[in-house]
Amino acid sequence: MFGMRDVPAGTGATRAGLVLNEDDLYFFADAIPHIMWVVTPGGSTTYINRWGLEYTGLPADADFDRCWELVLAADDASRVRAAWRKASRTGSSFELSCRVHRADGQRRWHCIRGQPVYRPDGRIIWWVGTATDIDDQIMLQESLRRSDQQTAETLALLERIQSAAPVALGFVDHEFRFVRANDSLAAMVDLPVAQVIGRSVAELVPAVWAQVGPYYRRVLDAGEAVRCVEVTGSAAAGSDRARSWLASYYPVRVEGEVIGVGLIAIDIAERKQAEAFRSVVMENMADGLYTLDDQGRMTSLNRAASELLGWTEAELLGKKFHDVVHFQHVDGTPFPAAQCPMFQAQSEGRPIQGHDEVYTRKDGSVFPISYSSTPLDTGPGIGGTVVVFRDITELRERQRREIEARHGQRLESLGQLSAGIAHEINTPIQFVGDNIRFLAEAYQEMLDLLQVYRDCLDLPKGEISWEERSQRAAEAEREADVDYLTAEVPAAVSQSLEGIERVASLVRAMKSFTYKDSKDRSYANLNEALTTTLTVARNEVKYVADVVLDLGELPEVLCRIGDLNQVFLNLVVNAADAMAGKDERGVIRISTRPDGPMAVISIADNGCGIPEHLQQRIFEPFFTTKEVGKGTGQGLPLARAVVVDGHGGTIEVRSTLGEGTDFTVRLPIDGNRPESP
Repeated sequence: MFGMRDVPAGTGATRAGLVLNEDDLYFFADAIPHIMWVVTPGGSTTYINRWGLEYTGLPADADFDRCWELVLAADDASRVRAAWRKASRTGSSFELSCRVHRADGQRRWHCIRGQPVYRPDGRIIWWVGTATDIDDQIMLQESLRRSDQQTAETLALLERIQSAAPVALGFVDHEFRFVRANDSLAAMVDLPVAQVIGRSVAELVPAVWAQVGPYYRRVLDAGEAVRCVEVTGSAAAGSDRARSWLASYYPVRVEGEVIGVGLIAIDIAERKQAEAFRSVVMENMADGLYTLDDQGRMTSLNRAASELLGWTEAELLGKKFHDVVHFQHVDGTPFPAAQCPMFQAQSEGRPIQGHDEVYTRKDGSVFPISYSSTPLDTGPGIGGTVVVFRDITELRERQRREIEARHGQRLESLGQLSAGIAHEINTPIQFVGDNIRFLAEAYQEMLDLLQVYRDCLDLPKGEISWEERSQRAAEAEREADVDYLTAEVPAAVSQSLEGIERVASLVRAMKSFTYKDSKDRSYANLNEALTTTLTVARNEVKYVADVVLDLGELPEVLCRIGDLNQVFLNLVVNAADAMAGKDERGVIRISTRPDGPMAVISIADNGCGIPEHLQQRIFEPFFTTKEVGKGTGQGLPLARAVVVDGHGGTIEVRSTLGEGTDFTVRLPIDGNRPESP
């Protein structure tokens, strides 16, 4: 099977006197733990050793020339044939790797080698081939390759993480010199990474070495980590800027031996500033501030809130705020959580601005507060709520006094105008009375005339002639003066109705001025309010000035119209007072116009004007430029309070001495103060 039949007689394998016969060669070939075969120069396989037959599962009588198609993978078989053809042409050996089917069905990588065997005359007498199983070796190499690749990728990833990490990372050796440092650590000492490597910690941060040196030594000596130590000092040599870090030190071991110290440092300067700011806010702000978790439980409470509520922070921590502080109305009736706007806003993640509620103190008393709440957004959901509140007891009392003061001011103004109003009412009442007396006399004369007509018609026929009857009727008509009555009676009725309407309009105007505002606002027509104001102030104005109205197309404005009536009245009366001492009648111009979200009202006069140095003082309480007994100095301060504080608007004055004054009031149409640009 080896082709020994082609070997010349007497030829054998000898070495050191040992002669191997053909059976010995078979024995050794079968004992080799590799697949081995013999091929003739013509390409015919004449022998496969026992290891190869058992490994591949081929029978001993198999057709060896065709078995390679079964033993090798299809693409590998073609490569082996190509290698064989090339080797047979050149007479050179060949080697390649391919997959061989094992008897159990596995395909394993083998290294196939082919080696020519020559006669003494140089001719090839056969080819000997071997196939060595290298699958484990290849798998190991592949595993090592993947491991090397993963290691390289991991190292590259670690390098990138280290470089991009927002915390300082470093490694120092036994001499406390930096072996590795990332960009964040280098930035802390204001140096590039290259200038950090090789330098000692003491050299880089001399100001803090006294603090951190013991930690490095403890890690090297004891092999134990030192975690989360706060370090404060200058970050770089020659710098006086104080910084703070939170540092941790770890032993770095190789085969159990500590070779250095790993450093992780976090710059906490901003956090320290935030903590200091929070401490200042929590302890010194005048308003109460508390925080709740996502279940409405108290998590913190500042000093002002503790003083306002009467509870200490320790007493409220962990308790549901609604159950302890916000559980009842001002009248003591329960306030269920389902109806609580704070609870609902917190669960929905909505902010609340400037809402009024009632809180309960530790002693059980209730007090009004105004609060704003903002949800804490922690990403996946609402992490809690921050609430700021203030006690508005004094504010409510001040508002009550202001409302009463404004109502009293309206009554005071009407009292000041009472003589003029009485005159305005008395004049139409007087001519209404005169007209009614005239109509009564005319009525009697017409009744007398009617009676004459009836007497003339009722006389028996023949007693009085028709001519005499006509004379009696004509005489009665002359006495009644029918033509005069026909002309004057309708005029008297019209004048009377006009006088009654003038009185009614004055009464309506007075009613609107004596109306006591509530805290609620409603939409009102400002042009109509200005017309009403002129009706009330007519007697103050008509003798000194003419009024020119230029009322634009204003939408209705959300306001407290009673308060604004008082403002308009004060400005109109002031304009009339400014005409005192002028030789000629003045002019008061009242105009309105929309300007974006604002309604603009201008009340201007051509009176005496206000000196420039007094223009900034006219809105101060009790300051007045009028003579004693003429003004109290309350009109313009109240006007400013109504416009600015009560309606979120503005009131401005422009005045030139000797030429006149222009007051301009701007009010938000929808009742909301516009955002500043």
